[in-house]
Amino acid sequence: MSLRGIGFDRTYGELVITYEHETPLRLLQDNPKLATELYCDLLGQRLPDYTEVRPGSEAITRLDRPEKEDCDGVEVYYHGEEPVFALIYELQRKPDKDKLFVWPDYLISIRSRLRCPVALVVICPNERTARWAAEPIETGHLAFTLVPFVIGPDLIPIITSAEQVRGVEQMALLSGMTHGDGEHGAAVMAALYEALWILPEHLRQKYTRIANRVLSERALERLEALVKSDTNEERKMSFIDRLEAQGEAKGEEKGKAKGHAEMLLLILDQRGIAIDDTERERITSCTDLEQLQYWATRAFQVDSAERLFS
Repeated sequence: MSLRGIGFDRTYGELVITYEHETPLRLLQDNPKLATELYCDLLGQRLPDYTEVRPGSEAITRLDRPEKEDCDGVEVYYHGEEPVFALIYELQRKPDKDKLFVWPDYLISIRSRLRCPVALVVICPNERTARWAAEPIETGHLAFTLVPFVIGPDLIPIITSAEQVRGVEQMALLSGMTHGDGEHGAAVMAALYEALWILPEHLRQKYTRIANRVLSERALERLEALVKSDTNEERKMSFIDRLEAQGEAKGEEKGKAKGHAEMLLLILDQRGIAIDDTERERITSCTDLEQLQYWATRAFQVDSAERLFS
């Protein structure tokens, strides 16, 4: 699945934010029930008795460091006014050795702040990262080994009916992102299409925009076929207009990717790093703004094309 950026540019020293990275966070923020579904239904864990779920602060502050760190999201479960459990969720696209140190810090900091048990769930869009994230983190202290809860592609359910996700329709979009171009893709996209019409108008618009950015080309083709075959003309035209508008925005992003690729080639040329035709094609054909940004950052640090892509 290709990653399409959201058109938020930063300097080459930083990574751009992508829709695929942000999507699970947005869905969790829109519906706290989704966090419970992920933790209980997908991971098979149990929560203590609670009466309410509220978003928690993602800020992790330490007296020994002037900078502030944020985890991706926190949901806090309350019984009355007392916090009884907190769920930290992180989105991880690729292995990052720094997380082996900050993840235990997140747990300790939030546990200390809220005075309740805390769990860490890491959502990974690919199997390689999921396997890495599931490795035990040895802290060096006796019996203090952190093993994150990991949700990889294999745990995202294949949703083939909107009724399966009634009340947590956001799960249908996660399923579409993961399985929309697979063997059951047609049924998965049909379920997503129906789930969108269950949602309020503002969420339907929002998720249509997100879907157009994060779904694979095959999944989008299946969604567009469903729209065209819809016998409800008013609903069909509303959706087609929205997809066409998003298609224009996506075209603008392809233009940005081309500009990023040209800038990367210029950096490599200025640094005297030779690339062959295959490597040049890899750069110019890439439409993932985050990947291009990452390569550009690496281009200032490496001395060969081989190390750039390693």
